Amino acid sequence: MRALRACAALLALAACNEDKPMPPVGAWVLQSDPSITLEVDAEFNFYGQGPCNRYFGRFEVVETGLRSGPIGATLMACPNLDQEFAYFSALEATRSTAVEDGQLVLRSAEGAALVFSPQP
Repeated sequence: MRALRACAALLALAACNEDKPMPPVGAWVLQSDPSITLEVDAEFNFYGQGPCNRYFGRFEVVETGLRSGPIGATLMACPNLDQEFAYFSALEATRSTAVEDGQLVLRSAEGAALVFSPQP
């Protein structure tokens, strides 16, 4: 089922026109830490599991593709809060999105990238 969602996301992005980017629909895991997840729906909403807390937000359509809006999250304490704040900051810094070789790449204006693989 998850593989089907990932395929649907790739097809949606391939069919995207220049007027309106398509959301990268599907379930994704961060390559550098597979415990961090990101799910995106067809209406540009996203949600997932960070190092400590569940989170949610929405992508906004911008000239460069999609940009992350503000992120909301649950407020559980854990030893990995520094890692979580760094991830949320990087996610909020997203200014462009692309699917490259089956991987979801979210880039900041400075070029820093969060790279996600389809969730198995």
